[in-house]
Amino acid sequence: MERIYPLPDNYLYISHLDEDLKYWVIPMYPDTISDSMGSTFNSTTALGRSAPVYTFSNAGPRTVQITIKLHRDMMDDVNVDNTSVKLAAGEDYIDNLINALRAVVVPKYNLSNKAVEPPLVALRLGEEVFVKGVVNNSIGLTFEKPILSNNKYAQVSLQLTISEVDPYDATEVYKSGGFRGIVKTLRNGMNYA
Repeated sequence: MERIYPLPDNYLYISHLDEDLKYWVIPMYPDTISDSMGSTFNSTTALGRSAPVYTFSNAGPRTVQITIKLHRDMMDDVNVDNTSVKLAAGEDYIDNLINALRAVVVPKYNLSNKAVEPPLVALRLGEEVFVKGVVNNSIGLTFEKPILSNNKYAQVSLQLTISEVDPYDATEVYKSGGFRGIVKTLRNGMNYA
């Protein structure tokens, strides 16, 4: 498969969708990225001490929050030869991405064992941020003018928060920073063909 454009290192991978809906190239960078992780230490006041004793309770989860503006024409141009998503006639990548993201906030049901599988996603933004987790809040969509000839908004702003699901120790967090958890298949980005 020959690519028309150099592929950006920005993509969204949605694990619980069919194979032809998993990889989405994001052709731009968000203006801002919020990457945060907290920790909780419980304090106990010990007899005869002037300061409390702190014990570790828990850390995380790490959350990554973005708002990104997607343009229909740019999304179509970049994704046409660079993604696993196949469109039917008259469809565009924005509408399909919106439907995929709406599917991310609900789980997939495993009928064989009656389990609810959380919809895991992986988001990569250049060499700065990689997070694998679940969409823990809402997916926000804001449609913006101009209106195109097909009566669709030309630009869609997407707000998304992902909470990390895998635990990491201090050494791994220090060593990998905001890029922890990436595996070879996802590190290679869209090189799946």
